Amino acid sequence: MVPLHQENSSENNADSRENVPVFSCIVYVSSDDSGQVRARVANFPGLQCVAASERQALAILVPAFKKRLVESMQDEAPIPWIDPPVDAEPQEQQRYIPVHL
Repeated sequence: MVPLHQENSSENNADSRENVPVFSCIVYVSSDDSGQVRARVANFPGLQCVAASERQALAILVPAFKKRLVESMQDEAPIPWIDPPVDAEPQEQQRYIPVHL
């Protein structure tokens, strides 16, 4: 039988939460005339996609964002943030997604 959660002291849980890096992934989404969703990461270069739904687009972009962050950190390279993020187009809506590594 697999336990649903592990019993830890609240002190250990707090310590482990403090050590988990969290990054903001800013995504702009819009729909085109055919109903396809276009999404692009505003604060990290080169991440964009076209998908059937917003959910599918985010399911593509968030893991790609996470992978690129991990690669930069493993290579001890600077993370290539776009700061400030690029501006949204008038038809785009903004999504903030916290990404835990």
